[in-house]
Amino acid sequence: MNLCCKLYARLRGLSAPRIQGKHGFGLRSSFERSETVRPRITADELVRRIAALPAGDRVVVLGIGIQSVADLLSGDPGLTRSVLTVAHDGAVSGPAILDKLLDDLAALALLRWPSWRNEIGDGDPWMKAASKRAALGVPPRFRRTARELELIRLTNVIDPAGVVLLWEVDPASALHARPVIEALEWCARHGAPVVAALPATPPEIAPYDRVLYGAVAFGRIEVPAVARFIVPAGTHHASQTERQVAAALEQDANLTGLFACNAPVAIGAWGGTARVDLLCAEHRIVVELDGPEHRAEPKFGGDRHRDYELLTAGYLVLRLTNEQVAADLPLAIEKIRAVVELRRQRGMSR
Repeated sequence: MNLCCKLYARLRGLSAPRIQGKHGFGLRSSFERSETVRPRITADELVRRIAALPAGDRVVVLGIGIQSVADLLSGDPGLTRSVLTVAHDGAVSGPAILDKLLDDLAALALLRWPSWRNEIGDGDPWMKAASKRAALGVPPRFRRTARELELIRLTNVIDPAGVVLLWEVDPASALHARPVIEALEWCARHGAPVVAALPATPPEIAPYDRVLYGAVAFGRIEVPAVARFIVPAGTHHASQTERQVAAALEQDANLTGLFACNAPVAIGAWGGTARVDLLCAEHRIVVELDGPEHRAEPKFGGDRHRDYELLTAGYLVLRLTNEQVAADLPLAIEKIRAVVELRRQRGMSR
């Protein structure tokens, strides 16, 4: 290859040119692209941006998955937008993903019936036909109708303010990512606000180059060492409040020996494990002692999600704040005793 051909190939990015050192090690040439530095966004900023997302606009966030974004949104008590996480497992084309999305929107519209019955206009044939199907308990989906019309109509009856569509794009497989990107771009073109979450930063090649422009990187909060330290079940955590409550429980004749500190609990359908502050395995009770950091995101939303997982695993969760324990320790122990008695009376033992 002559010099001109080599230069052309480098400029087109058709090769990854390297300069050989005297020992044969590959050194990056100045022609290779450096990694793009992207603006970072915090959890609170991401929630606010999604809440204010206009129709037809989009947010692309790197370094966070769809479930984590959904947890942030569901844990925000001030959220005023409807958000749908888009399911596209098994769909191999953009049109197939859109059909599944429209099916889901029709199912949600049916759940809201008859709240949108009074929105039927005399000159709106779609609304008339949709109301007839909904009145019969059938999702208002019409496959011969243009998809863009169904998208607009269905999202409007679900929430007149608009439904934000939350997508996850596979950062490791361009083959899987392409139809998802095509579908979310189509939705944005037809007025839907969309959010694309990528758990990792993909290469800047097609089809990712279509969504990477303007993308932001999720800025995770550094977790202190005490929160990353895993101690064996039954040992006392470093928290002064937990040691205080554990000591008081051991001195109570009715509660001694019932609770273990920092104990693992099996949760979730996939065999996950959570560490809880205090566990009464016999009566399936969890006591969590929360410091002030649990009042704000992302901990607040994470706590609510874990309470749900513990509840569905059969555990009753009692949350006490550090301030409550410090102000009146006997009252905190009395609350724990009342929960234990409730479970005993109802025979709730493992």
